[in-house]
Amino acid sequence: ATSGKVSSFTLKVVNDGNAITWPASVDWASATAPTLSASPLVDYFVFTTNDGGTTWYGFTAGQAMA
Repeated sequence: ATSGKVSSFTLKVVNDGNAITWPASVDWASATAPTLSASPLVDYFVFTTNDGGTTWYGFTAGQAMA
């Protein structure tokens, strides 16, 4: 959505042993991206923006889920 409106999405990651290079536009707490769980566990991340996607705030919603 345009700046001033909030948009968000949830990302499900099923780790296959590869790393994720997060875009610089993602702002994580303490400026530290989370470590992915080991394969074949599932991680969920939520991303929210209020400036049209210039900055995305990343949150860990769940990790190491079977």
